[in-house]
Amino acid sequence: MLNSLQGTALRRIRNIGYREIAIAAIVVVLIVAGWYAPSVFKHWSINKQEAPVVARDGLSPVAGKIEPQSGEVLLADSNQKQLYIDTTTLNLRVVDTAAGTEWNSLYLGENGGDMEKSPLVIKFLGKDGTMNEWDAFKYTIQNGRYTLNQIENGVQIVFDFFETESYRLNEYMPTKISEENYKKEFVDPINDGLLNGTISMVDAQRYNDALSITYQLDQDNGLYFNKFSGLPPTSLVKDLINLSKAVGYTTEMLMADSQQYGIQVTITEPAKFVITMEATLDNGDLVVKVPTYEITGGNEFYTLQNIAVLPSFGLTSAEQVDDGYILVPDGSGALFKLNTFNGRFPEYERPVYNNTYYDKLYDIPEFPENLTMPVFGMYDTDQAGKSQGYMGIIDSGAELGLIKVQLGTKDTSTGGTLYNKVFSSLDTMQYSRVKVFGPYSDNDARFLATTGLINVDYAVRYKLFSGSVSYYDMAKSYQQYLIDKYDLKPNFDTTPKLFLDVIGTVTLDKRFLGVPYSKPYSMTKYDQLLSIMNDLQDVNKVVNYKGFFNGGLNNTISNKADLTGANGSRKQLNALMDYFKQNSSSQLFLNADLMRVSDTSDGFWLKSNALHGYDGKPLAIQKYDLAQGVFSSSGTKQYLLNPLYLTDTVNKFIKDSDDYPNIAVNDMGSTYYGNYNPRDIIDPVVSNAIVEDNLKKLSESKTIALDNPNMDAIRYGQYAENISRESSDYGTMYSSIPFRQLVMNGLTEYTTLNVNMSGDRSSYYLLQALELGSIPKFTISAENVDVLKNSEYSDYFSIQYSAIKDGIKSLYSDYSKGLEAIGSKEIVGHQMLAKNVFETTYASGSTVIVNYNKYAVTAAGHQLDALGYFIESKH
Repeated sequence: MLNSLQGTALRRIRNIGYREIAIAAIVVVLIVAGWYAPSVFKHWSINKQEAPVVARDGLSPVAGKIEPQSGEVLLADSNQKQLYIDTTTLNLRVVDTAAGTEWNSLYLGENGGDMEKSPLVIKFLGKDGTMNEWDAFKYTIQNGRYTLNQIENGVQIVFDFFETESYRLNEYMPTKISEENYKKEFVDPINDGLLNGTISMVDAQRYNDALSITYQLDQDNGLYFNKFSGLPPTSLVKDLINLSKAVGYTTEMLMADSQQYGIQVTITEPAKFVITMEATLDNGDLVVKVPTYEITGGNEFYTLQNIAVLPSFGLTSAEQVDDGYILVPDGSGALFKLNTFNGRFPEYERPVYNNTYYDKLYDIPEFPENLTMPVFGMYDTDQAGKSQGYMGIIDSGAELGLIKVQLGTKDTSTGGTLYNKVFSSLDTMQYSRVKVFGPYSDNDARFLATTGLINVDYAVRYKLFSGSVSYYDMAKSYQQYLIDKYDLKPNFDTTPKLFLDVIGTVTLDKRFLGVPYSKPYSMTKYDQLLSIMNDLQDVNKVVNYKGFFNGGLNNTISNKADLTGANGSRKQLNALMDYFKQNSSSQLFLNADLMRVSDTSDGFWLKSNALHGYDGKPLAIQKYDLAQGVFSSSGTKQYLLNPLYLTDTVNKFIKDSDDYPNIAVNDMGSTYYGNYNPRDIIDPVVSNAIVEDNLKKLSESKTIALDNPNMDAIRYGQYAENISRESSDYGTMYSSIPFRQLVMNGLTEYTTLNVNMSGDRSSYYLLQALELGSIPKFTISAENVDVLKNSEYSDYFSIQYSAIKDGIKSLYSDYSKGLEAIGSKEIVGHQMLAKNVFETTYASGSTVIVNYNKYAVTAAGHQLDALGYFIESKH
């Protein structure tokens, strides 16, 4: 009895203990929540939006049919331009009726090949990983497989690409065949055909050679086998296929020979694609559009991967033109001189906006500069002295675009052709061949990851120039296009300014008793920055304070605007903010990463919140180890937000940063965006729509600065930072040009790269400021950079303000004096006088000549020192 009572009591005590512990735990959680909910818990939830539906133009209404083979038809007539189509060749011809100049989409001369006769060239990818390329001439035009529809001011062309015969060798020839059947079905019929005259001596020799090259005898098993582990060369494949037809080797015979060795033969349905292209005349511009969502395929084995649009538009032949250039938007811009084909360099082909980034992520970029503008062009003067040109603008779908240059040569024996071309293509599907065991594995086993067909209205607008034209004319035309499209109001601020990136809080690795830990460390505290501002009292300053929000440069997710404690107290921050309120000639921008996360400890979940790569895993970005050409194994990893979480993050940041009207956005102006997780693909077209929506919202609530923005984003920023004056200097390029700055002039204010973190002398950046109205830019810190030497921030060198302040003030003084002499920042003319020597004409009438060579030159009657300049003031 006693034992029973004791047991009951113990159970009650134990139960009471459990309840008390549970209640105590809940109380602790509630207390903690009460303390931290305002500042922490509210951030541990990121809402996911639905993928937005991107608007589609759809096909134009059809007004009637145009009969094929009915000669040339006038399609449209406006602004002294006429658009024609040849209903047999499908050549689009635009005529300037005033100047008598014309542009053709095809080259139909006697030396032209199938590519030059094709309005489209397509690539498609098989499930076996093989890429195929077809031109429209061979697969549609010469077979009459196209339809022409009249639409307003133009034509709708429906191309019916069809595989008239397969080139898949396994559908014609066996992988293994018995020794007896090899002789009976191939060798003997070739000899018989030679004897009876149905096979020529040349063909018989070619067929026997093809057999001996492809098949090897296995004497132990009494069979012949195909010794190629992959596909044989295309020419060999064609010979074997022709052989099978010549000897009457049927599909039934192939099946029987293969079944003898347990080999299953699959006959794939032929490839087929129906693609619609529309060409219209719009206020004198030729506009060509390919809506990818209207593409249909013949079978699921193939996916259309790329379409080259009008690859021969404006083509110039080396036989007809000696003088001219091709323009590409590489970096600030670059020119290729016509007829300079060089077989040592591959053809130049690059993605717009770095859109192959996620496929090539793990390799150091081949080119130092990206393509931030969706434009290309060509201008020339023929041997009769007649000049003309054109510029292509990718009007929509640029996030999938590529630009390709093919240079001509008069000496085709060197491996080139006569033809100079520049054109765009679009990737209708993005893909990557992913290494199974990791990007740096020695095992090369791979799998194919694809996005599937991406829906977009891909449109290219061709601006047409009659008479003499230059890169400056094209820059002004593109600038006007942006003004009209986005309703921009050019503005020219003639105030001399200095742009300063100020490094605030970094994260340093420390050790205590041998135990590693991370510590936030401010390179420039609030009071130190205020001291620097007072030292630069006579300078008009634009300051971008980095490492300000959410833990510093290695930031947590930015669905908040938390101050970073290492930079100082609230009182010190208020004193700094008061300085800028009282000095209207200076601006303070606070830097934020809204798409990137380095510290995942504050509510950022990799599995659900991070952007995933082609391998289906959260994508981690690290600095490159330049010595090995791979990501560094040490250092902080950065992650990108899944695009569907960006809107909630930006909304919360805007709400939480109400006290800060000026924000410098590090990533949203130039980060190529998409999510490649096969379970949750967010294609770049949808992702870009999300970014644009959030940039617009941000710019409506704050004044923003953008880091090296793509051209479609500059309308949102008052300042564009880090605008390079260089191109990638590819082997066949002739010269870098400031095309990008000429376009941006008046649309936004733009800075140089860092003056003090470059191997170039400060005078190099002074030239840019005077030539282009660029704002000189420095990166500075108050603290000594020695603390960064063995950290991941070691690339911040020569930034300690006390050591470089005299150089900063000296450059600003020279720039201010030069700008005063010029009297304007509005550029009304720009030309290249000699290699690396340029002349700018400003609205004030003043001209500036700059010499970027590191030796003295004479230009326009003036002697210029190495990295020297001359200003002729006219105001």
